[in-house]
Amino acid sequence: MMAPHGVFDGLIGLAGLVHVSAAMPHNFIAFECPIARPAWMADLVTGLPDPLVKDGFIEVWDAPGLGVDLNEEATRPYLAEDDADFFA
Repeated sequence: MMAPHGVFDGLIGLAGLVHVSAAMPHNFIAFECPIARPAWMADLVTGLPDPLVKDGFIEVWDAPGLGVDLNEEATRPYLAEDDADFFA
C-alpha cells in the first residue's frame, strides 16, 4: 500500500505528485497535498483544477507536461531582494 505525501513541495510539486500517484496501481490508501496558504500562492501557478479535490478525489488533468505553468509576474512581489534577478 502507498500513501503519497507531498505537503511541502508547493503547487508545482503537487502537479507532479498528482501525475506520479495517477500512474501507481490503485492501491494507495491516502494522499496528502499542499494547499495554497496564504491564498496568494494559488496565483503563482495556472492550470490547477478549481476546486482541486471533488468528492475526495483529484481528477488528473491532461495538459502537456505537468499541466501547470509558473506565473512569473505573480511571483515577483514575493522574491527576496537578493533574488530580484531570478528570472533574468
